[in-house]
Amino acid sequence: TTSLGVGDIEDLVSEDQGFAKIHEEACREGKQMYTDPESGYSVFTELAHKERGFCCGSGCRHCPYSHENVKNKEQRIQQPAILYPQSESANLFSWKDNAEVKVLFDSGGKDSFLTIRALAKSYQKEKPFGLVLLTTFDATSRNIAHQNIPIDDVVRQAKHMDITLLGIPHHRASGETYISKVKRGLEVVEKNLPRSDSKITTMVFGDLHLEHIKDWRENTFKNAGYQMEYPLWKADYGELLNDLEESQVPCFITGSTKDQVKVGTQYTREFYQQMVAAKLDGFGENGEFHSLAKVWEVPRAIVLGIQQ
Repeated sequence: TTSLGVGDIEDLVSEDQGFAKIHEEACREGKQMYTDPESGYSVFTELAHKERGFCCGSGCRHCPYSHENVKNKEQRIQQPAILYPQSESANLFSWKDNAEVKVLFDSGGKDSFLTIRALAKSYQKEKPFGLVLLTTFDATSRNIAHQNIPIDDVVRQAKHMDITLLGIPHHRASGETYISKVKRGLEVVEKNLPRSDSKITTMVFGDLHLEHIKDWRENTFKNAGYQMEYPLWKADYGELLNDLEESQVPCFITGSTKDQVKVGTQYTREFYQQMVAAKLDGFGENGEFHSLAKVWEVPRAIVLGIQQ
């Protein structure tokens, strides 16, 4: 597509078909296994795993233990799980030092990165809070849809910035809705909060100016009980460019819907000007292109704008 619609960014799936409903019925009937409608294989239900009483480390489809014993989680998890836990010595966005926790919906691109920068400024100048990055990705390819970014790269970002990362694998054949997957992911975060008084207070998004996307988010999560925050909303593109340059973080195009935008091109001020000259959105907000922020190539303090 050449324009960014809600279906594009969230890969919504009907819950009327898929293995999720079959699994739900099997559990309701007390069964330990069901037959996958796509492959024909037998699959253990959540009931079977609960009877075992622990995570076996195999990355099972219906693991109820957040894959706590799985090695190489980014390549094997089938359920929402923490892919990177923040270090004990973290000096920014610490969820062990702050009762308030925000969750940023993170794609690994420049807009998500600039949102993290904006949150870092808020943390240092206003009120501290814990932060968790939430990333959905395809369970088969292990890539973030449309961004064409491997989940490994987002884990690498989280490790370098030392920010907790939650991964939510998306099974196209499951029939689950987007909101149900996110809800299960947030439950994993809640269970892993290190303080008894900690709670998720806010959902954060890196949207720039698309009203229909913001409206969809507001309507989708209006009954979830969280505040909604958009740090870059209606931000001046010139100021965003300045902030990106100040971070020194190189960003590269990973996906494109326009012939004149080549994958692998570095996103620079010159590139931005070329997009504007071509009458395209200079930040790719309409789905013209997607990017990856290679934060690991720059020292963490500079990446996050941490005051020394």
